[in-house]
This record gives sequence, structure tokens and C-alpha cells, in this order.
Amino acid sequence: MAIEEDKQEAVLEAQAPLHGDVLESILSHLPLINLVPASRVSKAWRRAVASSLCNSPRAKPWLFLYIQSRRNPSLITTHAYDPNSQLWMDVTTHTSDDNHVFPLRCSHLNLLYVLSSSKFAFSFDPLNVTWHNPDPPLVWRLDPVVAIIGSRVVVAGGTAEFEDDPLAVEMYDLTSRRWEMCQSMPAILKGSAATTWLSVAVSNERLLVLEKASGAVCMFDPETSTWEGPFDLRHPGPSVFYSVIASCSEDHVVLVGLMGEATGTDNIVQGIGLWELDCESETFDCKVIGRMPGEMVEKLVNADCSPLSSIGVSTAGNLIYIYNPSNPEAIMFCEFTNGVARGWGHIHNSIVDDRNRMERFELTCSRVGIDDLQRALTSGNRRITVKYAGN
Repeated sequence: MAIEEDKQEAVLEAQAPLHGDVLESILSHLPLINLVPASRVSKAWRRAVASSLCNSPRAKPWLFLYIQSRRNPSLITTHAYDPNSQLWMDVTTHTSDDNHVFPLRCSHLNLLYVLSSSKFAFSFDPLNVTWHNPDPPLVWRLDPVVAIIGSRVVVAGGTAEFEDDPLAVEMYDLTSRRWEMCQSMPAILKGSAATTWLSVAVSNERLLVLEKASGAVCMFDPETSTWEGPFDLRHPGPSVFYSVIASCSEDHVVLVGLMGEATGTDNIVQGIGLWELDCESETFDCKVIGRMPGEMVEKLVNADCSPLSSIGVSTAGNLIYIYNPSNPEAIMFCEFTNGVARGWGHIHNSIVDDRNRMERFELTCSRVGIDDLQRALTSGNRRITVKYAGN
């Protein structure tokens, strides 16, 4: 049987008008999504695809946009942007599970989850093919901080009003599949222990929690199940009135801040700055790494009818996406290389329009390889369709 297949393969290769360097050159210009069917033509084409990816890797992480209906949470559309080819794609999911009858939320990097008193499910693979469905946390939570640190998932704060401890922390171990109660969050976070007011990042297997308005930082160690802080963050300056943090890699945490004047309902945004946090120092020193160009700041400010009062960030690798979380029609990005934010660019998000502008938006970022795409497409419940160019 194998000999017959080899003969058929040889005939196909002999008849193929493209091979060798010519084939690799053509493949190097194709989007990653188009390399999946190309790799299935023959063994020679599969080798050519592999060689093409070695010589011309599509390394920039993808951006994922989830739009969930407020009236019917089970109605969710998923869209992906590949910055390597500047293409928007529709990701169609065929599934009968009940994960999406609850509000869909995201955390740092590509952690996607749903949480209610009776349901907890989460996924952290690039295309969310695999969902984990453990028992829900013991404490009833509405808007907690959720983060994955190695093989553990931390759920902190965001409790319902009738719960005794608003700062309660639980940790789920993916290996033992058990929940563990941990030390409660620091008392300074009692009035803001929810994702509405907190931003999270992971650095060197520790969870960092930043209060968006004050800049206060606390740190959780999953090995000891204890908290440290608050730390005296050397804030970038008095002009920063709102900030979020994001993990760019295992040991790089970037702070993105709105600069200007916070006047309640009518904030005046004069700029958006980026700083790298020194997570090893007790003062969490901030090192300037860049500032968004003025014309891009104007696009973010003008993308919504109301004043820009918050900022959203999605990161993976060295790419940082920045957007208005209430209206991600304009998405800015830059690359974090050698300690500096370079290569600023703008993505026009035509997916957001008058038909869905009032729905819920969640954005994640993830590195996607051809193996991830093949796994998703062969799972039987994913279809990815190229929509249009994003720039």
C-alpha cells in the first residue's frame, strides 16, 4: 500500500509544473492560512511549505475579535487578523456546547473564559479548539480577575455582594484538577477588586495586578499562594490618569497610559505613552519605550462619540495592539524591539459597524502557526474564511 502511494506521489511530482526554489518562492508570498491546503498537495509541497516557513516565518501574532450579542449571548462571531498578510478572516465554529450562553471574557494574552455561579470554562490555545470545563469556583463571582500562570488558573475578587470576603482568591490546578483557597487580595484593593478597575499581567510565574486609576501594584505568587504589596510604583508621571499592563513575554511587562487631564466625564487625552516595568525592583521603575504618534491618538479619541476614558491592550511576543475597548473600530499597533516601541501602524477594523457597535467586544492576541491551523481545521468544528485586507 505504501509503495503504491509512493508511486502516485512520484507521478504527481513529475506532473507538477512548480517545484524546487520556484515553488518555495511563490509559497513565501502566500498568507499562512493558504499554506494549509498547499501542504496537503503532496509530500514535496509539504516540504516546500516547511522550507518556506523556515526562510520566511509568519511570526507576528494574530489578533482575535469576538463580538457577542447582549440580547442573546449564544450569538458570537469570531474574527481574526493576520498582521503578516494584513488579512481579516471569519472564524466559524460549529459546536453544541453551552460555553457561550454566558458572557464571554478574556484576560491576559489569549485566555478566553466564561464564568457564572454554575459554569466555568476556559481556553488558552491559539484558536480556542480545546475548552476546559472544571467545576466552578466555590465563591460566587461576577467580575473577577482571571489569569493563567503555568499550570494554574487564578480567580480573584469580583465577588457577589452577599459573599463574606470581596477579596477572596481561588486557584485551579490543571494537573490535579482541584481548587485551592489562597490568601485574599490586599486590603487596598477592596473597593476595586474587579476587572473593571484592575489590569493584570504575568511575569516570571507571578501575577501582577494594577489598579488602573491609581497605578498601585500588587503581586501574587502561585507557589506560596500569597500576595505582596501594594508596591510604590514609580508612575510615569502626574499626567497619566489611566493605565493598563500587559505581558509581552515571560519577563517583559509593558504599561500603556493615557496622558492628559481626567475631569470626570470629559477627559482630555493629550497622548498615549508606553513604559517597560522593572518587575524585579521593589519600586517597579518605569522606563520609557515609546509614545503613540499624535495622529493615531486622534483616531482613537475620535472613534467614539464619548470622551476616551479607558484603553485596551492585547499583546503576544513583541507585538502590542492598542484600542478603545468600547469601540475597537480603530486599532493601533507597534513592535517592542530592543527596549523600544517601533513600527507604529494602524488597522482599519471594518468588522465593527452600525449593526454591531452596541454589542460586547473582547480581543485577544496569540501566536498562530501552521500546526495550530491544521489542528483547528481538521477538528471538524472550525472554518476560516478570508474576508478582506485590513489596511
